[in-house]
Amino acid sequence: MAKNNFWSPYIAGAGLGLTLLATFYLAGWGLGASSAFSLLASLGMREIHADFAQQLTYFSQYLNVESPLRNWVLFEVCGLFLGAFSAALFSGNFRFQLDRGSGMGRVTRLMAAVSGGIMIGFASRLARGCTSGVALSGGAQLAIGGWIFVIAMFVSGFVVAALFRRLWT
Repeated sequence: MAKNNFWSPYIAGAGLGLTLLATFYLAGWGLGASSAFSLLASLGMREIHADFAQQLTYFSQYLNVESPLRNWVLFEVCGLFLGAFSAALFSGNFRFQLDRGSGMGRVTRLMAAVSGGIMIGFASRLARGCTSGVALSGGAQLAIGGWIFVIAMFVSGFVVAALFRRLWT
């Protein structure tokens, strides 16, 4: 059984804020993760059909650099996974599990997770960034789009949670 040794949300929030400040100072821009997946998709598309990938404006923006795999956001995402994994191991909170409501089957839960992941991935590229990129980095810069996104994210989260709550009870 997990020990539930979680950090204080105040300490974690302060750490996130300091990390965001450090990325602005050291890298020249804030946190974000969704562009790493766009970069990897672009590289995959280039391997399948290089000419077609270069013709597409969306993919070519990731490919028209000297070394796409040296993009700092790839290292950020790898560090995110490694840091989260090691933190869970060291705190004693790591275990494999599939959270689901008692009325939800495993296949339904996995399908909901995959389809939700696909939708949020697509939406993050339409919004030109994920929650960390638009909300954290944009909000920290007092960008009106970042604040509109945060408000819309919370409102839609409450509405969708109310609609899907019956699957978890």
